[in-house]
Parts: sequence; structure tokens; C-alpha cells
Amino acid sequence: MTLIASVNYLSLEGLPWVLTAWLGLYVFRPFATLVHEFGHFWTALILTKDEIGLTVGKPNGNPWRVSKRVTFEFSFHKSDSGETSYSDEEIGLFPKMLILSAGPFFSLGMSCLAGWLILNFIHPVWLEITGVSWFCANCLAFLRASLPMRLRPTDKYPEGPPSDGLQLLWLFTGKGKKEET
Repeated sequence: MTLIASVNYLSLEGLPWVLTAWLGLYVFRPFATLVHEFGHFWTALILTKDEIGLTVGKPNGNPWRVSKRVTFEFSFHKSDSGETSYSDEEIGLFPKMLILSAGPFFSLGMSCLAGWLILNFIHPVWLEITGVSWFCANCLAFLRASLPMRLRPTDKYPEGPPSDGLQLLWLFTGKGKKEET
């Protein structure tokens, strides 16, 4: 029996589970951002030779140096945003497109995996609600990154950082400011 058959979400019985899933979505957003940024990070690590920085949340100015090439910074403050920084001056158009596309593909892949696990296996209700929250957090990360738009303004980008979709559009059309991803 699956969750849909055992709990009616649109009733008082289902309300606590819906609220729990909503809370889970909020809790999982930083980790969904981390999954998304790992997509950019691993692709940049393979395709570039210079230093790479991975930041999730508001940077505190004290990154953890993982290796000669890699720095990492994680904060729960404003953790729905992230950035993978690298030098794109020595790479061509196709590697730039791969690096920009990898974040949304990681988010989409994690959403698909979570959806497949939710729909194809029997879980206790609490685990299924956790899976739904994880699915939604990754789905939101995918949509937020894929749509060509400016995101919420930050200290570094007062007009709002460009989404991955907007940066890809700029690459395809040759328009827009050259910005680090």
C-alpha cells in the first residue's frame, strides 16, 4: 500500500503530514542547493585547471580549503542560493555550456530519483513524506536555475545573480554581461 492509499492529504488526517512535508522542504533546500552546485563543481573540476570555489548560502569569508584547487563554504544563512566559481577564460563555449547545464541536470536527476523511489517502493509514511520533501526541494532548485531570469539580489549581485538558464541564453545569443558562475 502506498501513501496515497493510506493517507488522505485533503483531510484533517492528512494536514499534519502536509505541514511536515512543507517543513521538510524548507529543511532540505540547503542540501538541494548543494546537490545542484555539485553538478557545476564536478564538471568545472574536470574541464578547468584553475581554482574552483563552491559556496552554499551567504559566504562568511572563511572558506575551507579542501585542496590546492578547491575551496568550500557552507552556511545555512540564505542557503537557497549557491555559487561555483572558476576561471572560464581559457575554456571554450561547449565546456562553459556543460558546466552551466550540469547544476540543473544534477537537480533534475535527484528529483527523478526521489520521485522514482517514492512511487515504486512501499515506505512508512514518515519516510515517504521525507522523500516528497526531498523531491520538491530538488525540483524547486531545478526550476529556479533553469528559467532564464535574475534571482534574488545579493551583496555580490545587487541586481540579482543570473540563473543558469539566463547565462546559457547569454552564451547562445552572445548577449549580456560576462559573469562568473
